[in-house]
Amino acid sequence: MNKKGFTLIELLSCITIMAVIATLATTNVIKIFDNKQNIADTNIENIISKAACVYIELDKNTDLKDKCLNSGCQINSETLIKEGLLNEGNINKNFIVDIYKKNNEKICIIK
Repeated sequence: MNKKGFTLIELLSCITIMAVIATLATTNVIKIFDNKQNIADTNIENIISKAACVYIELDKNTDLKDKCLNSGCQINSETLIKEGLLNEGNINKNFIVDIYKKNNEKICIIK
């Protein structure tokens, strides 16, 4: 008698192997999405800090620039949105940027 088909052991081992592969693939995809989100958050923070540096360089803000570079100051993202340097839709929360001078270099960093 010639029987065709798989035994129960063969089917269970195939299902187990497929489950392990699916688990590994899922965890890798989740890691990729997490890494993309972290990169996006870092890029947004860099854009906000650069916008704050640009804001104090505007001609109408000469007093603010002197204050920031001499004793340090803080600018929040709401101010940058009101001035048109940032788009409100891209920012999820209120960021505060510290601006100060260190080693004759202007530093703009998110607090």
